[in-house]
Amino acid sequence: MKKLNFNIVLLGMIASGKDTQAKFLMKKYALKPVESGKHWREIMKEKSADGDWIRRTMGKGHPAPVALMKKFLVQEIAKKPKNKDLLFVGNPRLKPEAQLLKKLFEEKKQNFFALYVTLPEKEVYKRSLNRTIATTSLKIKQTKDKRNLDDKEDVIARRIAWHTNQVGKTVKYFQSLKKLKIINGKQTVPNVTKDILKAIEGYKKIIEN
Repeated sequence: MKKLNFNIVLLGMIASGKDTQAKFLMKKYALKPVESGKHWREIMKEKSADGDWIRRTMGKGHPAPVALMKKFLVQEIAKKPKNKDLLFVGNPRLKPEAQLLKKLFEEKKQNFFALYVTLPEKEVYKRSLNRTIATTSLKIKQTKDKRNLDDKEDVIARRIAWHTNQVGKTVKYFQSLKKLKIINGKQTVPNVTKDILKAIEGYKKIIEN
């Protein structure tokens, strides 16, 4: 696997397939994944101040505290291996976190490129509800009660609104730096991968020239 010599930030709308695309990228390039979700799940199990904080926020459906996300980013960049670039999967989502990431990379004299996978709201509902049905199909069959799905739709609506407002600011910030490419997520998985690779190789040519 070849090293890109710049880090990748892979963002995307809810249910846009970020984790799937991250797996393809790690097979093609020398990348170390930076997965905040996995990190928070581990912290949530801890009997510590940070663990309590995460349980009070993310444990109740809120985003991770900005202070903890910044702490996480600093740690991950400090642990970056010499033979790999970093692949940030789904983070940083908030603009202050993105600004810190840029600052940290500049201090380390490292470059980065961001991608954002779009998905229409209708498709977000469809994919999210399909996941719910798959994980709770037995319960729904037993109760024949559609209220579970109605409740899920309300949750999805709130998540979409928050994402559009907050992550949208991060996307615009990266665009202002000319370091972000929008990817159409309403395609087949191979076509999304193809567009992502094309964008990465295109950015590589730009910085090499």
